[in-house]
Amino acid sequence: MTKIYYTILFALFLVGCNQSVSQTEKDYIKNLEEKNSALEKELQALKNASESQEQASKNSNTFFTIGSTEDEVLEAMGEPTAYLKTAPEAKKFIYGISTVYFYQGKVISYDNLDQNLKVKVSK
Repeated sequence: MTKIYYTILFALFLVGCNQSVSQTEKDYIKNLEEKNSALEKELQALKNASESQEQASKNSNTFFTIGSTEDEVLEAMGEPTAYLKTAPEAKKFIYGISTVYFYQGKVISYDNLDQNLKVKVSK
């Protein structure tokens, strides 16, 4: 009789332990789902911001061409990666591997090797 009593008591103990582990697992899963949801919202917000910035960049009608001033190039392209003064009246702006060449403050040529320059050929 005692063995049966201990066996039943042990079985009840195991069932109780399984329920508490099960509840802990449920809480853990719920917590993970909440974190996942928050991360998905943050990722979507970042994607939206990136798309808005990209769209604004595409919608910009600011370009430069041969004869444009340094200020016009800076307006169209922003700050260069680097720039060099190659002679008293000559300099070049470097954007990645693309280069814009100036003489007396105006564009005289460019190398659009990186295909990133916002340049138009004037008619």
